[in-house]
Amino acid sequence: MGTVLISACPYDTPTQYGYFYLRKAADVLAKYGHKVVFLRNANLDNFRKAIINYNPKFVVLNGHGGSKAITGCGHNVILGVCSYDEDLKKTIIRENPHWMAGRIVFLFTCNTGKELAGRLYEEGAAAVAAFKRDYIFVSQDSSPAKDERAYASFMAPIQLVLSMAEGKSFKRAVEAMRDAFLGYVEEAETKGDVVQAKYLNYNLENLVVYGDGRI
Repeated sequence: MGTVLISACPYDTPTQYGYFYLRKAADVLAKYGHKVVFLRNANLDNFRKAIINYNPKFVVLNGHGGSKAITGCGHNVILGVCSYDEDLKKTIIRENPHWMAGRIVFLFTCNTGKELAGRLYEEGAAAVAAFKRDYIFVSQDSSPAKDERAYASFMAPIQLVLSMAEGKSFKRAVEAMRDAFLGYVEEAETKGDVVQAKYLNYNLENLVVYGDGRI
């Protein structure tokens, strides 16, 4: 699969959860022999340098997402298209979707499936997975390591990364992610956890996928 670039910046509660689970995924990728570049403090400059210097084949971005853009550390936009992003309340003055040309991209954020994911694919990304609405998780604790209720909401999407670490195709990895969501929905329903089941299913319904990832 070549080099994997992951951006996850733990600067507030939602991004702390994303960071926690993507660090675990990075360890699995490394275990399988993949080179991993992990940006904990991503901004436009170091994101661009990572793309140029490492030419990653698989890019995973976690942050706050809007229809037009995704943030790295703080509220710094690292990937976006020129426009006003109503979700992020930001005006994007420069665009860079062409940076993802030839790459497989997983936008593990809210809202980026509305438009940004499609733009990346139009600009040559080999494949893109994203969510087109707010990504909602149920929590019982503010600490990701202790929060058993939030586990399913993060382990389901992370299956895409873990499956690709094992050498599966993008298509098979997406199937593994969908299966994980459905499995956790069934588990929540069995426990009578209607709220958990509702939002896991909601996130799955808002998953959008472009391309087959053949590179």
